[in-house]
Amino acid sequence: MTGVRFKETMTGRVALKSTDPVAGYAATSAFAMSMRASIETGNVAEFVGRAVPTARLRAEMVIPVVGGRFVSTHGTFELFRSGPGLDGKPARMMVYTAELVNDDRRIRMCATKYLQPSWHPWGDSTTAHVTLTEISVRADGARPWCAAGLIKISPRNFLVQLTTMRGFGEGSTWKQRRRAVLTYADFFVRGLLKTYLQRVRW
Repeated sequence: MTGVRFKETMTGRVALKSTDPVAGYAATSAFAMSMRASIETGNVAEFVGRAVPTARLRAEMVIPVVGGRFVSTHGTFELFRSGPGLDGKPARMMVYTAELVNDDRRIRMCATKYLQPSWHPWGDSTTAHVTLTEISVRADGARPWCAAGLIKISPRNFLVQLTTMRGFGEGSTWKQRRRAVLTYADFFVRGLLKTYLQRVRW
């Protein structure tokens, strides 16, 4: 079994009491948020062959205003999941979901990148619409909070992400690990070309 793992960093802004990521990002009350994600596919041949390719996600989220650093207990990354896009029409999505913990505080996070025919593939594939919901029971009786906004990969962080892509697998050879990375990259690029070059809603 040969898999692929890589890391990515996204930064942006979210606003409390918001459930609309676009409105939350634009709000004057929005505050900084960053997320570092580590993604691991397991067997890459099985990953690209699934109806919804799903990988393991480990995330670290930093929001100083609401308590600092939250770390995921478990999470998933889904690539090219089908569903309604921002305009309500069929789209493919990259979906990051996780539950994150800071001491006794727990947050449910969902971040979605919407991929559908447009003239801005870079923006679509590097911008995640994120919603956060506190799911812990507060000892002080305070109501759980929610927040929403946008987080993005900068060109610099994208280049760094490319350098983190590695094949792995016990007993695998260098050629097998290299082939795993190329298999993942080919699958990802073909999906983008189908959406943005062929302009197909698939």
